Amino acid sequence: MYDVIIIGAGASGLMAAVTAASKGARVALLEHKDDIGKKILATGNGRCNFTNTDMSVNKFHGSKALIKNGLSQFNYADTIRFFKELGIPAYDNAGYIYPNSRQAASVVAAFRMELMRLHVDVKTGISIIEIKTAGITTKDTKSAANPATNKKTDDRTGYCIQTDKGSFKSKRLIIACGLTAFPKLGSDGSLFRQIEALGHHIQKPLPALCGFSCDGLNFKKITGVRCDATVASVIDVQMTEQNTGELQLADYGISGIPVFQISSLMSRALDKGQRVEVIIDFLPAFSDDELNGYIKDRSITTTDNRSLNEMLNGLLNNKLLLELIHKSGVSPDKKGRLLTDNDCKSLTHSIKHTAVSVKKPRGAEFAQVCAGGIYTKEIDVHTLESKIHPGLYFCGELLDVDGICGGYNLQWAWTSGYIAGEMQ
Repeated sequence: MYDVIIIGAGASGLMAAVTAASKGARVALLEHKDDIGKKILATGNGRCNFTNTDMSVNKFHGSKALIKNGLSQFNYADTIRFFKELGIPAYDNAGYIYPNSRQAASVVAAFRMELMRLHVDVKTGISIIEIKTAGITTKDTKSAANPATNKKTDDRTGYCIQTDKGSFKSKRLIIACGLTAFPKLGSDGSLFRQIEALGHHIQKPLPALCGFSCDGLNFKKITGVRCDATVASVIDVQMTEQNTGELQLADYGISGIPVFQISSLMSRALDKGQRVEVIIDFLPAFSDDELNGYIKDRSITTTDNRSLNEMLNGLLNNKLLLELIHKSGVSPDKKGRLLTDNDCKSLTHSIKHTAVSVKKPRGAEFAQVCAGGIYTKEIDVHTLESKIHPGLYFCGELLDVDGICGGYNLQWAWTSGYIAGEMQ
């Protein structure tokens, strides 16, 4: 009989295992892939941006109650201190925190050594067949700190986990299996049936931190182009979020960090059948007036017969510039010196305010994280314990919390894993 069994050896599961074991619990960590921490190795382009000093609730989507209570218990400073104690000093790049080695492998290695030191029983390549409660009963006890507060406790008979490698019993169970983002690294939804059999409900996982299929430009002609741009999401005619960074244009539509940063709300809106557009400013360094003036000046100083496309050579990537000229309604073959005021305004609008219609997110296999998860009303937002089964906890992506890029999703993994692992 273990004190705690943890299912899932991703970031949150590893944190839960180390936290529980450091408090003296006998811990088993079950992982259906052949090794631990596979998703961690892929984070930050292999460098592992494991937290961010600009940490606040508004960096996340989903349950604000979960986020607020979680960060109040384990924040970025706690994360930096935790990893320092594991021998991972932090490198601070303008608030983006990495291991000083700049290697995600260092983080996984540190966890591996700590699991060994704490004698955590790690079992990889194991498949969960069934999760059974083992006669748990509950009773109300008065909290010594707050006698008005009732807390449900269990009789420690626990859980029985049936696997393809035998059965395991524990007093408590922590599920940290993730949702469905990047399934080849482990989060494939294979445990959803067992979770639902326990009486819990899972909001439909939706891809986030992902690209989107779009209409409105000839994307096949501009695929592969990268440029600094500002993207703004418009949901049912209401502008919701915007972000600036390197936009990536693909044959299917748009991608890149600025798209990822506004992706969660767009995925949720599309799933509800709402109309979603993205307004793209391909030259955020210019105001509308500055760009309009630049185009006018080029037209006035162009005295030869060069075309509009030739006159604006160097302003943007050539493939992209030609597509935006077409979208403006001005012929790319028109002589630059013959541009009218209306032509200049149309070109400016096309470059600064191109609207594309967003059709769908790319699949979960291309998403860094998913939105959705266990319904928050079924969980104690302070302890992450199930309100249905005492001694059952959830953490990580399986909860209804997803962050923007920049170390926020890993911070949520450390935060929620710590809270679940701490509850003895």
